[in-house]
Amino acid sequence: MSVRERLRLRKALLAGVVALTLTGAGTAIAWAATDTPSPTPSPSASGKAGESAPGQAGKADKGRTDQGKADKSQRPQPLHSESVVKKADGTFETQLTQQGTVASVSETSVTVKSEDGFSQSYVVNAETKITKFPAPAADGSPARGDDGKRLRPSEVAIGQIAAGDAVRIAGVKDGDQATAERIVDGSGTGPGKGLGLGLGKGHGKGHGRGLT
Repeated sequence: MSVRERLRLRKALLAGVVALTLTGAGTAIAWAATDTPSPTPSPSASGKAGESAPGQAGKADKGRTDQGKADKSQRPQPLHSESVVKKADGTFETQLTQQGTVASVSETSVTVKSEDGFSQSYVVNAETKITKFPAPAADGSPARGDDGKRLRPSEVAIGQIAAGDAVRIAGVKDGDQATAERIVDGSGTGPGKGLGLGLGKGHGKGHGRGLT
């Protein structure tokens, strides 16, 4: 066998060894890849999207109705309050708010009794602003006129207020005398109803916030 033939045979053997080595390594790699166990899913990923964790169901709906809205009837309803504020001119003023039923009324005064038994009499004067809401329909829906349009509250005189009416009042107190600055009568006194008791005089006294 010539030297050239020997070199060819050696190259062929070397190439076969390299091929076998690579094939074995590739097989080992492939086996390792197929034999690796799949990752265990985390608890958070095992449930469906949007599902609550055990024990958490229902917490998001606490205090809400079936329609997903907050149940206003469950809110605490303020009955009466008295607070002292400092006015822009540096003087102090005692402000009153009350929700209740008219116990008695005249051309110059109104007495309101709250559900807890608290009673307060107020002076009514020419500056007292009185708003009356139309009585709701028999089924509790808003009152409507003959044209089908919803009736709106109107400004009235004290003579339109009667004993037994449900009202809210905002006023001021000077010594022992309380004066009504705003009276709201009717369906607007229900839970969650905004009465706008800002007095309409630019005072910014925040009565509406305390009575919503």
